[in-house]
Amino acid sequence: MRLVFVLSLALALAPGSALAQRSGTKAPNVQALLKEGKRLYDAGKYKEAADALKQAHEAQPHPQLMYNIAVALEYAGEPREAMTWYRQYVTSNSEDTNPTLLKNSNRAIDRLRVQLDREDQAQATADADRKRLEGEADAARQQAEEEQLAARRAEEDSSRQRQAEFDRAMKSYQRQRIGAFAVGGVAVLGVGAGVLFGMQARDAREQFDSASTLEDKETFSDSTKSKALLADIGFGVGLAGAITAIILYPKEGPPTQGEVRVTLAPRGVGAGMEVHF
Repeated sequence: MRLVFVLSLALALAPGSALAQRSGTKAPNVQALLKEGKRLYDAGKYKEAADALKQAHEAQPHPQLMYNIAVALEYAGEPREAMTWYRQYVTSNSEDTNPTLLKNSNRAIDRLRVQLDREDQAQATADADRKRLEGEADAARQQAEEEQLAARRAEEDSSRQRQAEFDRAMKSYQRQRIGAFAVGGVAVLGVGAGVLFGMQARDAREQFDSASTLEDKETFSDSTKSKALLADIGFGVGLAGAITAIILYPKEGPPTQGEVRVTLAPRGVGAGMEVHF
């Protein structure tokens, strides 16, 4: 589509321009603006051509300038503004309007309206898709945050459980040590008592051997027997306590985080595994 440059040098000398000269104001060179607009249009600089033609139209309004501006804007990729200028040309009701250009303008308005409707529909679809994607992204982000929160809570619960298991294992270890030491103490006392009564039984036997009367011998004999019996009991308690302390004392050191231990269950039940994290 070519620009319709129907304006001639006479346009620059139109009454509006002459009036500006008589009033002493400096009128823009309309003819120069028209030539510049055509040059820019032929060079494919449609937006710049429309700007030059707008300046010419402001200096000297003319219906054909409206049409030329609309054509340049349409080629510049400005359909909305182009349709506005086409409509101005169609509704100008001037004797200078061209029937062919009016027909072309109406066709352009219809064409641009379809184009704009299509663009508006595409934009609406794009906006709907963008909102849908944003909604999906927000939902995914919220789900990820909820999953992270659930994972943190599960980790905290697991950590508390591991700590509780570790505390129970440590308490069990400490109880076994205390029980072993207590029984060991009883064993020491039993051995001490056995030694003490054994020494007393030996002294009583020496006194029995040195006794000269039957009554004294019977007395020291009974004392020797009773002391010997107490010594035997003491040594028996000491031995039993020592064996018990050895059994009760933990065979391994205190539990640590992440340790796995195998423990023996009571006879006939089986074996168990003790895990500490």
